[in-house]
Amino acid sequence: MGVKSVFANAAATAVKRSILVFGGSFDPVHMGHLALVQHFAKRLEVDEVRLVPAGQPWQKAQLKATAEQRIKMLELAFDEQLSVPFSIDQQEVERAAAQIPSYTVDTLTNMRSQWGNAQSNEEIALILLIGADQFHNFATWKNWQQIFKLAHIVVAARPGYSLQLDTLPREFAALWQQANGAIEDLKQCSFGKTWLETDLAWDISATRIRDELQQQGQTKETTSLIPRKVLDYLQVHHIYN
Repeated sequence: MGVKSVFANAAATAVKRSILVFGGSFDPVHMGHLALVQHFAKRLEVDEVRLVPAGQPWQKAQLKATAEQRIKMLELAFDEQLSVPFSIDQQEVERAAAQIPSYTVDTLTNMRSQWGNAQSNEEIALILLIGADQFHNFATWKNWQQIFKLAHIVVAARPGYSLQLDTLPREFAALWQQANGAIEDLKQCSFGKTWLETDLAWDISATRIRDELQQQGQTKETTSLIPRKVLDYLQVHHIYN
């Protein structure tokens, strides 16, 4: 699939609604997740946020918290914290419960199918938010080229990860370069644009937080990295310790 074929249908149209899509393990939800979504929801002037907890991420180890616990953590962390409505899209955890593999391309395709006709899809922009670590692995994702035909892709910088295209696989770098533009471009069509945000660079590791909670319980550091309501929930339900 060439660059031209990927963007053949990404014609400019009047976008009436934009939705920020942010997926992750959320094991646990931490302040970095909250800060990223708050920042991009405001920066991109989106109308809605959809949080997508992973079922069982194929590139990560077994999750510690259950799907129900991670969903509850998202509800607690984001309650009254955004200026736009948010929802928790549970399709990936539902597929995992049915032992069906789940990939980002399937999730976005399913979102698009909810609006049915072509006109509605042209008027709704999906904006997929990923981290710099995911950016580096993007070319290993299932049908990654198709994602460019389903959503815009924005990347948040992260310390220790280069955003230079010359470090990436050639085909992916070419597609990204073709699609890359200004933040205003995300409002001009419903998919197919990319943008790198270098001003915000959180470096919070959920794995490190989990390990510290398991080994030491709540410390001054973990208390500062986890939203208060989530921290209380973890303590009451003895998650991770």
